[in-house]
Amino acid sequence: MKKSRTATRTIDILELISNETKGLTLSEIATHLDIPITSVSDIIKALLDKEMIEIIDERSKVYGIGVKAFFIGNAFISNTSIIDKAKDIIEQLGTQLNKTVFLGKEVNEKITYVYKYEPKNTIISTCAIGSRTSIHCTSLGKSLMAYDDALMKKILSKELTKKTEFTITNPEILKNEIEKVRVKGYAIDNREQSSHLLCIGAPIFDDKNKVIAAVSVSGLYSEDIDIEFQGNLVKESALAISRKMGYKGN
Repeated sequence: MKKSRTATRTIDILELISNETKGLTLSEIATHLDIPITSVSDIIKALLDKEMIEIIDERSKVYGIGVKAFFIGNAFISNTSIIDKAKDIIEQLGTQLNKTVFLGKEVNEKITYVYKYEPKNTIISTCAIGSRTSIHCTSLGKSLMAYDDALMKKILSKELTKKTEFTITNPEILKNEIEKVRVKGYAIDNREQSSHLLCIGAPIFDDKNKVIAAVSVSGLYSEDIDIEFQGNLVKESALAISRKMGYKGN
């Protein structure tokens, strides 16, 4: 099937704008995506008309994500059964540990955050729902790779970007790390994506025993963190969500 270039560019523009909290100008969008500015202008006009984007700075003509896109995103969340089944468990885990909890899925070899719970007194800013990040340096991604051989093979065959001084970029070392996930049942991101955060994640399975998502807790790094205790709590929460998805395994 032949792809529509305009439709593809429209999606690329929406995705780009959604990841920039301060917004982007017309020329910045054209430069980022290597699209003629006249083509970008036509698409921007249509998106403004449909309220998918909005002008957040009238003076400099900076564009941000619009209210209609927000409603569409909320519709995705409300219509996704795994989120409905996981909400209470995620909130309970976040309250117990007083940490931000994420629910993530793999989309096009990236982790996409589809839901999160933040305690009221959170002191760190975290990723927004819908944002995407690398698989190799996150506890969510490692949890998925540990039970998806095809995904692990794809990720290990690519260059592993170094996000911090702690990021594992050697494929063999990362492979060994993932083997540990299979033994313990939970994965660790020890300052690998952000130099001040430690995250612990575990996989979620469906009724066909297939890994479909992962859940993780995120907080400031400290040498005093009882990783085994928190890892087991995350693993138990992930298993509880899996049971709700029809998983019958161990």
